[in-house]
Amino acid sequence: MAKDAFSFSGGDALNYDKYLGPLLFEPAALEVLQFLGDPAIPSVLEISSGTGRLTRLLKSYFSPETKLIASDISIDMLDLARQKLNNDSIEYVVADAQQLPFEDNAFDLVICQFGLMFLPDKLKGFQEALRVLKPGGRYIFSTWDRLENIPLNNLIINETIVSFFNGTDKDRFHIPFSMHDRENLLSYLKRAGFKKQQLFHLNFKAGQSTPADVVNGFLLKHPLGRVVLEKDPAVLEPMAAMLTEKISRNFGSPHVLADLQAFVGVGEK
Repeated sequence: MAKDAFSFSGGDALNYDKYLGPLLFEPAALEVLQFLGDPAIPSVLEISSGTGRLTRLLKSYFSPETKLIASDISIDMLDLARQKLNNDSIEYVVADAQQLPFEDNAFDLVICQFGLMFLPDKLKGFQEALRVLKPGGRYIFSTWDRLENIPLNNLIINETIVSFFNGTDKDRFHIPFSMHDRENLLSYLKRAGFKKQQLFHLNFKAGQSTPADVVNGFLLKHPLGRVVLEKDPAVLEPMAAMLTEKISRNFGSPHVLADLQAFVGVGEK
């Protein structure tokens, strides 16, 4: 199995937003608001904006005069964000975070929610954020904590999915949770050239969801489900049923109650 993370296009992008958006990314985006600072700054660049969960909140937080650019490497994710937000004042740009198509010293704030883990050259991602920032500008990023510290995700990934793929390459399942070392995160900021580096740990609640929707988001309506089918077509439905029962037993039903943990880093140019 390839070590690359799963990508989301077409219907996968829709399902990603429908099931994982309200569960994980909306509550995480709300947590980030406390770090944004002055709402009247002239320009903001969002990197790895995905389906626009954070983008919508950024647009509401900042002044109408603030220039907001949402960028992502996936055109399908950006198209979905554009359709959902329906706001012509947001500029959408397809961009690789390791090679941003913007001039030096262009933005007052650069922000990236859960995108760094997927970059082949992570330091380059930090350096590019620094390059496009104005002097005194800030870079804000978020990463998930260690998988074992997020019980719902750990149940799904380690205790269910990884055990099924025992004996094969399982790296891709852990990529979203691969940047959780405090010293390493601060080191990236320092090595990239940020004058000030801060790291904050967040503990917050997952968004309201049902066990069935959680299983849809992580398995049945996720590219991972197709990988399970390829390995053994007879396993997918029983696995989904077992996972639904475990989630209901451990996190509640009809509404899942789960804790999430993440890091937010802040660097100043």
